[in-house]
Amino acid sequence: MNKKGISVVVGYVLLITFGIIISVLVYTYLKTFVPSDTPACPDGVSLYLKDYSYNCSSGELNLTLKNNGKFKINGYFAHGTTNQNVTLATLDLSNNFNPVISGDGVVLSGVMYFHTNTSTPLNFGEESFQSFDLTNRTYTLEIIPIRFQTENNVEKFTSCGDAKITQALECN
Repeated sequence: MNKKGISVVVGYVLLITFGIIISVLVYTYLKTFVPSDTPACPDGVSLYLKDYSYNCSSGELNLTLKNNGKFKINGYFAHGTTNQNVTLATLDLSNNFNPVISGDGVVLSGVMYFHTNTSTPLNFGEESFQSFDLTNRTYTLEIIPIRFQTENNVEKFTSCGDAKITQALECN
């Protein structure tokens, strides 16, 4: 009897089995590098746009922001739109932050912090005055608060997208 065909089939079965075993091992190893849960803001985070003034001719935008939530807030992302018909704010306004007119604050990696010391938060009831020198006419302002949240004794940067503020800007 000719049994050469059976040994070839057994070889392919073993090759496929080893391939599956190696892929499972590689998957379990690489899965340890991906964070399992993303940090999320608590429900009580709230930032209030108390007042704003926008001079379209000079491009000066002044904001008075107030923390009216239950938790401390360290800063925010600010985006705008330069077209009236666009609803998604994609223009990063951090490049236009004016630290001279603003009372306190600093910009690092696209985030506007309320204080020069980035670990100093805006506490409940506190207000912050922020100023921007915009180069293009901006129609909509979008502000997303950020905070440093401690989980398992590790401080994590957290973006609070649920507490986003959207404001249509009108010229003074």
